[in-house]
Amino acid sequence: MLEIYLFVNPLGTNCYDCEKQINQISAQTKRKLQIQFVPMLNLQTISDTFHRLATDHPELDRNTLAEQMYQIILDYKAASFQGKRLGRQYFLRLQEHILVNHEAYTEELGITVAHELALDTAMFIDDRRSKLAEDAFGADQRLVSEMGIEHPSQTVIFDVEDFDCGLLMEHFDYDTLLEISEHTVNNKLTTLPQAIKQNHDKVNLRIL
Repeated sequence: MLEIYLFVNPLGTNCYDCEKQINQISAQTKRKLQIQFVPMLNLQTISDTFHRLATDHPELDRNTLAEQMYQIILDYKAASFQGKRLGRQYFLRLQEHILVNHEAYTEELGITVAHELALDTAMFIDDRRSKLAEDAFGADQRLVSEMGIEHPSQTVIFDVEDFDCGLLMEHFDYDTLLEISEHTVNNKLTTLPQAIKQNHDKVNLRIL
């Protein structure tokens, strides 16, 4: 089984597309994948998001945006406490409302999405403001630092049977991840680096 960490900006349109594509790969490949969306919140992701949105929303306040991004992540963590897959579904649905339907994020929208996915809403409301959710957020940011992640859409891949070998995909790429998944159906991830060296198109990958 491969464990895949996709690092994302919670309000990044490109990251939203990457999340959908990784779910498509999971449904398509014979290889079992354990997927984690790891939201990033730092000065760079806030600044990038602010500059992207400020043109169409001149009234946007940077501090308000940062607080909204933080609360979106806490909502995602709260939903994940009811199941990791359900958490990912929640995250994608909430992003759909915001990024595709152009709805403003509010706490009420977060609850609406919880209703749509039949979450235990009372538990969700309690968890979204809990220390447990805050701790989960902190753990994600430490993971970003420990893995040396520099920007959203970077992807880290491990074989759960051999954590000594990992790959970092500098920019998420559907075809590359699908190829890795298919390669490791009958081979270990440790055999992939040699294949990478023989194919100069795989410069997007490096060994951890």
